[in-house]
Amino acid sequence: MKKRLRKKKHRGEFAEWGRQIVIMRKQKVGFDEFLDAFIEEAIELNGYYCGDSDGNKLDVIVELGRRSVDPVDRLKRITAWLDARPDVQSWRVGEEFDLWHGEFQDIDNENEQQKSD
Repeated sequence: MKKRLRKKKHRGEFAEWGRQIVIMRKQKVGFDEFLDAFIEEAIELNGYYCGDSDGNKLDVIVELGRRSVDPVDRLKRITAWLDARPDVQSWRVGEEFDLWHGEFQDIDNENEQQKSD
């Protein structure tokens, strides 16, 4: 496939990678403030995208970009931000998948990361 078509179809070096992150907070109070801070400080500040939330539980798909921008390192920035928050009880990260053509598999409780206090 020619480079122009790979770019248009998000294939090869133009594939965009993402991961599901599920965040459980300790309390329901202040969820809107937490959500604003998460989007502004952990997502937008690092040049990522995400969407979806539900009450005390935040379940998002985070777009981490192409392989050339090191999605693993970009994910570490988000998880470091979550670890620094006292109002985050736990978080889970799903497997990396191709956002355009990959199969999304919802994560289960086995991948849960407990914060160390």
